[in-house]
Amino acid sequence: MRHDIIMPALGMAQDTGTLLAWHKSEGEAVTQGETLFEVETDKTTMEVEAPASGFLVGISASDGDEVPVGQVIAIISDSADTPVKEPDAGSGPVKAEPASESLPTGKAVIMPVLGMSQDSGVLVGWNKEPGDAVKQDDILFEVETDKSVVEVPAGLDGYLAARLAAAGDDVPTGETIAIISETKVADPVDRAYSQSPATTANPEEPPAEEPPAEHAATSVDKSTAPKKPEAGKRLAPASGGKVLASPKLKRLAHQAGFDLALLAATGHPQPFHARDFEALKNANETAHKRSGTASTSEAVTRLSARVSPVELDAFLSWAADNIEAASAASVIAAFAGASLGDHSTVRIDRRGVSETYAAHTQLSKTVAAEGEPDVIVHDLRGTLISSAELPPDSAPVISIVSSGNELILTLTSFDSLLAGKDAAVVLDNFAGRIADPLRHLF
Repeated sequence: MRHDIIMPALGMAQDTGTLLAWHKSEGEAVTQGETLFEVETDKTTMEVEAPASGFLVGISASDGDEVPVGQVIAIISDSADTPVKEPDAGSGPVKAEPASESLPTGKAVIMPVLGMSQDSGVLVGWNKEPGDAVKQDDILFEVETDKSVVEVPAGLDGYLAARLAAAGDDVPTGETIAIISETKVADPVDRAYSQSPATTANPEEPPAEEPPAEHAATSVDKSTAPKKPEAGKRLAPASGGKVLASPKLKRLAHQAGFDLALLAATGHPQPFHARDFEALKNANETAHKRSGTASTSEAVTRLSARVSPVELDAFLSWAADNIEAASAASVIAAFAGASLGDHSTVRIDRRGVSETYAAHTQLSKTVAAEGEPDVIVHDLRGTLISSAELPPDSAPVISIVSSGNELILTLTSFDSLLAGKDAAVVLDNFAGRIADPLRHLF
């Protein structure tokens, strides 16, 4: 089985991405989750992981190349010598004509890549109706991934000529979900993603032409176009007892006092999203009926650690002078993200100001980001507060306070997010980096 590797859309109105460097060579074996290459836009740099295991073949872009979003740049195949056909270059807007219905002429809007290993997004809702005039900065729709809910702007001026997905649809990244035309159309299209002819066409018939990726001025040969996952396909339940759920559902669960683990125990496909709330409610009510108990408030884990601030103060001063764009907030975010896990989103609250970062083990790559945090750090150093045990939020909370010659680090978290030994490992890792920042570099 082959897996097409495309230039991902990292921004809301991104035309192209610059391929910084390949981490794997032509014909080399790769494992799912390994970093394949690094890509840069005008706003961020991201490592792109292999979506499957196999052999990397058909590399068609080199380090430094600027590649249109959606263009196939490599293939993961079952063998190292699989012949591949290179994509054909083209330019200009494309009139999309799927198998059973013509679509208006215009620019395609795709489901963007909002996370490091995201393969789909749930369309939460549209902010514009078919036929509406849209401006470049108008919010077109909202999309939810397993980590965040993001408002997506239109990216260009025009008219919403087609909506190709409906609220609640789980759409693979890179798939066209709307078309914006330069002029108003008489009969705008409005349908669900699963109703798209491209997803329901007879498999024995050749695939029809599709609109290109958002703003991309390249048409891709169908023999190398990204394979469309089954509409609405979701992940199997996570192994090892870990529950994968979006921040929005986690908040709803906390407010209602529901246990996400009970939904996971039913075998409901993960990651869970807000649309799974009713299933979560039913799972909790069923469990409580069986046990004969009423729903109670969720348990909270609380842990504390004490470290010296000396090494941290010296390291923050060094980082500010030697690492481009590094700040105390971004460094602490990198420490917290590395302690929690790869590709974490961290919010730093300090003196009434909140800053959110996409954490990276490489300090220079920890950059400002949007979305719901995986962990919240309240940096209270430099204040008169000498102790703090802040209540958990939609993510685990870590507070940092100065007390005499020590820093006191306190972690609080709902048990469904982080509990027991997992919470202890996170706080111990974070405290270790605060006490000895050089540990993070090595």
